[in-house]
Amino acid sequence: MKISFLLSLLLLVLPPCASAQDSRLLPADSLLTASRWPENNGVRASVRDTVLGSLGQDRGAGSGRVLVQPDSGARVKFQVLSQKNARYYLFLNEGRSGYPIAGQGNMIIKRSLENGRFLQLKVFLRDREDCFVRLFPRDGRSSLDVYIYGHRLYQQVMLPLSFDTLLFAPFRQVMQLTSTAVDWPLLLYRGERDPDNPVAAVLERIRPLLPGLRDLEDGAMDEAGRFVRISDGVEVEAGGFNCSGFAKWVTDGFYYPLTGRLLNPAALKEKHLALRGNRWSERHEEERDPYFGLDWSRNLAVILANTRAPQLHRGPEAMDVREVPFLRYTEDVGYAVGELELLLYLESREHPGSFYIGSLNRDTGAEPVLRQHFHLVVLFPYFDGSGSFRASVLERNRETALAELMERNPNDYIHLVRLDARGPFIPTAFPDSTIE
Repeated sequence: MKISFLLSLLLLVLPPCASAQDSRLLPADSLLTASRWPENNGVRASVRDTVLGSLGQDRGAGSGRVLVQPDSGARVKFQVLSQKNARYYLFLNEGRSGYPIAGQGNMIIKRSLENGRFLQLKVFLRDREDCFVRLFPRDGRSSLDVYIYGHRLYQQVMLPLSFDTLLFAPFRQVMQLTSTAVDWPLLLYRGERDPDNPVAAVLERIRPLLPGLRDLEDGAMDEAGRFVRISDGVEVEAGGFNCSGFAKWVTDGFYYPLTGRLLNPAALKEKHLALRGNRWSERHEEERDPYFGLDWSRNLAVILANTRAPQLHRGPEAMDVREVPFLRYTEDVGYAVGELELLLYLESREHPGSFYIGSLNRDTGAEPVLRQHFHLVVLFPYFDGSGSFRASVLERNRETALAELMERNPNDYIHLVRLDARGPFIPTAFPDSTIE
């Protein structure tokens, strides 16, 4: 008898168990409970003959029927559909608005119409189309791929069970079989259920103030609360904010309660020539200022952090987001904008209570082509009360959707600095007041 088969039998018989130390390696039922995972293996087992039978005998299930999961009483819609050259068996858990296809725990079995072979089992990890697991038959065993926000994080993770067995197994068993290879607590994370989430609280404070903030190129507030031009510090009567001034205004909300004044724009303009750029960009610092957004965002984050904890003496790059699982950081460039949702999700998992200033950048110009940091955004990622991941984008005086930012900048990159959203936050209500 093969070792893999013996292992399979043991895993089928033994109950899940995990100590506090190894719970990250072998998630127990508590993880599925925390993630509100709806199992439907009982329903799948009840239609086993239909799923495994000949393709001709399942044609009457096209409209679907609602079945009940034995252990929980949850309602699950079973439906059989045919598209192109495949037959699909859908197991859709009941949600707040019926039986959506992209719902957490929903499963779709795909079978070839040409020869009846099973091709894959798709399992949705969240209530989203782009967060799912795919299981495949592999020479008497099975393999697994994992996608989060459209990005494949794991590929061909092997399981010692046959594909036919997994078709009717609880998802808990898939997790146990792959617990040493897949970080399931990270993938199924649904927040800390904190009703006083500092990121969401700051965002709620800012939202009603946005309509009162005027938009002005090269505009910011100085340390006394006067509206000035960033370029030369000259006061402006009908002042407002550009993207840099707005990012400063948000950061000032945390800085002012600590110091009684606002941040000095001159300090935020400090260039760190030894830490970024190259011999080509140095020649164009004055005329093109290609790293302004990077310097400004780094200075905002580090000055605030050092004001909160001056004994740490953090350097200019200390608040950079540089190490994120599954993603590669490029020096002074950051990450592809297309990775931003996954990036913020992973960051929120590891650093709850943080918000971010992002510096968008791309190659621009000619003779020479330089990396230009051209726009700043303030990002507020958090998990809401239902455990769903949210991310809001504030730029200048408006809130935009993360999807819009990603669609608008599909080929660009974004460099992030991390700021702590905890602590007193006192924003300037309207841009016609000054700080005494």
